[in-house]
Amino acid sequence: MPQHDIIVMGASVGGITAIKTIVADLPENLPAAVFVVIHTTEDNPGRLPTLLNRVSKMPVLYAVHDTPVLPGRIYLARPGRHLLLERNRISLSTGPRENRHRPAVDVLFRSAAQTYGSRVVGVVLTGNLDDGALGLAEIKVRKGVAIVQDPEDAYAPSMPRSALQAVDPDYVLPLQDIGPHLRSIVSSTLPEAAPVRLVPQPENGGKGHYSCPECGGALEEVESGPNLKFRCRVGHSYAAESLVEDQADGIERALWAGIRSLEEHAEFCGRLERRFKSSNRWMLADRFGERSGSAREHAKILRELLDHAEQIRRETDPESETAEATGTEG
Repeated sequence: MPQHDIIVMGASVGGITAIKTIVADLPENLPAAVFVVIHTTEDNPGRLPTLLNRVSKMPVLYAVHDTPVLPGRIYLARPGRHLLLERNRISLSTGPRENRHRPAVDVLFRSAAQTYGSRVVGVVLTGNLDDGALGLAEIKVRKGVAIVQDPEDAYAPSMPRSALQAVDPDYVLPLQDIGPHLRSIVSSTLPEAAPVRLVPQPENGGKGHYSCPECGGALEEVESGPNLKFRCRVGHSYAAESLVEDQADGIERALWAGIRSLEEHAEFCGRLERRFKSSNRWMLADRFGERSGSAREHAKILRELLDHAEQIRRETDPESETAEATGTEG
């Protein structure tokens, strides 16, 4: 008969508003410890505890390494540090990014599940891409409780949708209902959870060999139930959607580098063309003029390709307009 006294929550875009709504509904004497990861930039000024303490009855603070886990507290992941749970202790890490982030939701969820098992309640909230999905699946496998914000209610629905694709949760709730449900779950001694039913995924069709977008090392596909996960030797880790997004970013960076090189090449060849014309060396001038024109044409094609790709991305991904909000604190 487990007592659910460890609550872990993860969010990204729109997450500050979501967390404020939930913590405002939690009582001062909640017999549970709450841990929160919101994706932030590593140079974030760190005003989040102040913002949340304005609405929370429970004290909200940044987690401190190697300190005890106490009930009635809300612990926040620090910018640039993974938040992990050990037995009765909090741990912070500067380990490799997971799903493009440090702190990452999957790191917190996975460590909580492995340490506290059925005592854990995991909550995936608004955000882009798929961080938190595999961690929530691990919580479910270890008989914890899985809660997902209703994607239709989320500011950015990708994280909730990815969680729903990875695991069959106990609750799918609008934001306003999550706080009251957490109070009910924590205050009740619940029977053992029903056996986990993971949502089946399509066959992999064979493993490929891919490079880590962050360090260039080889990515190895690691076992994570029916869900795809990739990790390099250094430790950078990706769920499938996050890997696709980082690969796309890498392609874009490479194309812009190619445009820069082509335009510099065109400019240098144009300079040689003018120099040889001034000395009546027409054959060399024509040769370098052709190379300059060709390089400019190739650079133009790449620019048009990037502009077209960006237009398609915006038309097919409505959440892309909200991406710049990631990591802001209001």
